[in-house]
Amino acid sequence: MFPSIHMVWTEEEVGKDYEERAMKEIAKQNVFSRIGGNQRGNTVVEVSLLLVPFMILMFGIMEFGLYFFHQHTLQHATREGMRLALVGEVLLDENNDPLTREASIIETIREQAALAMDPNDVQIWIYKIGDNYEDPEDWENLVANAGEPADYMRIRVEYDHEFLTPLLGDIFTENGDPVKLSAEATYRNELFEEV
Repeated sequence: MFPSIHMVWTEEEVGKDYEERAMKEIAKQNVFSRIGGNQRGNTVVEVSLLLVPFMILMFGIMEFGLYFFHQHTLQHATREGMRLALVGEVLLDENNDPLTREASIIETIREQAALAMDPNDVQIWIYKIGDNYEDPEDWENLVANAGEPADYMRIRVEYDHEFLTPLLGDIFTENGDPVKLSAEATYRNELFEEV
């Protein structure tokens, strides 16, 4: 329904483009009544403009909380595996048979990482390093080796973290690819007695 219009026209103006002028006057009044008269419409527009950045911010906080939780859990799991490794201890399997040292270290790391991530997605390398603390060539393909007493060793652990929100994943990675999280521990085996 159109609002009532009170227009004063001179006789001269009545004949000149009456309909065109009347429509322009009605359009002006409609625009001005919408700007100040309809507060519900203004509120919807304001909320929609603020809601999008607010939701991006909230999802960003949750995403990065999960990212740092995964990183911290990976570091903790690596540290726990190192503690077991450097004293030469082994775990027992479900039949109370001792596992190898390498399997014990891997089991400890996966068990500790299971709190925050799928333990089967965690990649683990255990290898001996030289006196200069550098990685040996082709360390990614070495068979797990927990070393002998007094050997310098390194445990390296990696996990592919995927962002749950596609927008953040595209911003911080190429094509939404997972981010590779890694943790490592360098240590010297104690002079334990081999079992």
